[in-house]
Amino acid sequence: MRSIVALCFILSGPSALPIYGIDVTTRWSETAESIYQSGFVQGMEKDGAGGAQIFGLNLIENDAPGSGKSERGVSEDPIYGEFRARKILQLEDPRASRGYLVLFTANESPKYSLTFSLNGYVGEVSKTNRETYRWVEVPTDMLRKGDNVIDLYCPQAKSGEEGWILYLARAEEFEEGGGDPSNAGETSYKSFDGGKNWERSPFGPEKKDRCEYSVRLSLERYLPSGWIETPVLDLWKGESTDFIIPLRQVNKLQIRMKSEVPEETQVDYFLRTGFGPSPHAEGWEPYQKIGSGELAEFSFDEQPFNRRFIQLRAELSTSNPLVSPTFQGAEFETELLQQVPYAENIRVVECQNDPIRYSSLDWKWEDWDRPEFEEIRERENLDEVLAGSRTDFDAQVKLLDHATKRWDNSRPTPEYPGWDALSILDRIEYAGGGGMCIQLNNALAGFFQAYGWQARHANIVSHEVCEVWNDEFGKWIYMDASTVNHYMADPDTGEPLSLLELHNLYLENFFPGKTIDWMNDDMSIRPIEKDSPVRRGSLSHGKYHFDGFNLAAFVRMIPRNNWHAEPCPRPVAHGCVWWPWDGYINWYDEQTPPKKQYSKHTDRPQDMWPDLNKVHVRATSGLGNDRIYLHFETYTPNFDRFEVNPDDTGWKEVPERWAWILQSGRNTLQVRAVSEAGVGGKPSVIALNHVDSTWGR
Repeated sequence: MRSIVALCFILSGPSALPIYGIDVTTRWSETAESIYQSGFVQGMEKDGAGGAQIFGLNLIENDAPGSGKSERGVSEDPIYGEFRARKILQLEDPRASRGYLVLFTANESPKYSLTFSLNGYVGEVSKTNRETYRWVEVPTDMLRKGDNVIDLYCPQAKSGEEGWILYLARAEEFEEGGGDPSNAGETSYKSFDGGKNWERSPFGPEKKDRCEYSVRLSLERYLPSGWIETPVLDLWKGESTDFIIPLRQVNKLQIRMKSEVPEETQVDYFLRTGFGPSPHAEGWEPYQKIGSGELAEFSFDEQPFNRRFIQLRAELSTSNPLVSPTFQGAEFETELLQQVPYAENIRVVECQNDPIRYSSLDWKWEDWDRPEFEEIRERENLDEVLAGSRTDFDAQVKLLDHATKRWDNSRPTPEYPGWDALSILDRIEYAGGGGMCIQLNNALAGFFQAYGWQARHANIVSHEVCEVWNDEFGKWIYMDASTVNHYMADPDTGEPLSLLELHNLYLENFFPGKTIDWMNDDMSIRPIEKDSPVRRGSLSHGKYHFDGFNLAAFVRMIPRNNWHAEPCPRPVAHGCVWWPWDGYINWYDEQTPPKKQYSKHTDRPQDMWPDLNKVHVRATSGLGNDRIYLHFETYTPNFDRFEVNPDDTGWKEVPERWAWILQSGRNTLQVRAVSEAGVGGKPSVIALNHVDSTWGR
């Protein structure tokens, strides 16, 4: 918005340039829900009415780091007849609106129900689907401050096959799973005489193994705290959609942030300032508190505010888990002095310059120059595999084909390999195979990384797949090297699809308008019909078992791919049991609610599918009307340099800030980020028409 309050010309002679003194006001205002979608969050959720509140699901567990099918000893325990299990979970505050008992089992269809008691309340767990985890609601008035005693038994069963087999989390696995093993086993007990006497862990044939039962409580209640943060805000620009912003100076800044703050809750507001548009750039100053309560109004007008970029943050907390404050939104108004005229003789005719969607998660990307990648390229002769590829996507499909042909699905145990591609390839030489779907797709991800393309593992319903970032399409693309190589494509456009796109298509086709009930709805594989909304893309042909469309009801990931640099933390024998580890980030939306056995969830697409290798360009005009000054922003793992291609004259390296000298008529500029591996991102494209005079003169 432009508000011209004063304009003056000071002439020192007939040829003097005009000096402009224009007062300009910029404004910006967004609801909390809009900020939630475009900014950064932790421990927050939308409230359904335009606001944002603290996340309302709290997992109580002490087994996740070590839970899974261990090769170090016993990792399962049968419950039947006189054999009973006891788990004690502590609560500092027992208040919750709803509560659930959560447990992981190793058998799919026990003959009898499992009986449980929680602090004296008796209930049953039945098994109605093929997923070997279960949750069942428990009355919240039975929860206690301090120890909550959960007993599990199945007296009708005469064997473990008839009864229930519970997962155990071994103390030896905790450290590699990202946990502390020092107290493992102290809250799990077993009875061999129907509950008359109880023996605390250790378990195992010789009773030497410290283990915890994988039994948890999931409580619908608010976490103690969370925060929400705006994207980087441009004070010079405000809500303007103009590409070119004249040089300006901030004279006065007014900020307003508001919330609903019930009793026993608190909201604090913070401001930070920076020199550049990237939230990850150097030079950002620490957050400073500017207010608290229902309303914060902050004004800066004592001296020029010498920063163009700011971020605002609200930190929410509660001492009552049944009540959350609600952040409602933020706004600013800035009064600026503009000392140069608008570049009216420059017209924007094309602007492919989308903002970068950043993740709130701290994704860890593998360094491009790991020596393992060179070894992988040479051992697998991947240069020859890629010979003749004219596009990155064609090369990626050829690597997919190579990974599928490397070995057939095999057992990953004994000696479950690391998650890095080299460990998986090494295993083939002595075990006859690298493993099953997770190893095939982790190897594929490593092949992609060996050529500078970011790729990562993803888990869908009962299957492990891969996604690779493709710069030509500017998106993540699903690929699966298990059984038969394939990707999925839109049947109308032929564009390959991401897992999020496949997830949304799955819901539209199999659960239209319905919220999935994870405990009771059938997640079995469904046949793909001829009129399916997706098409398989593959170098091979024939029928095969898995694909990313009919298993896309649920998606989770581990937010990193640096398995060579950091082999741990990681799950125990991932994929051999029904995923009890809690280091995943789990997708949820209106039709697929959060799964209660996990603590980390997101419904923000950019958290799991962030933009990579793109460039967002900001343009500023100075006193001259034949040039503009550009500032480039990118989120590029292993970033090396920016390159520009003016008027198709060829790519050349430029710094983060660069002056674009315009020629008469049409000017076209492509801008891209290039990684240290030499991979160039999808270019942003700007086209301007430049007239050699000021309009109206």
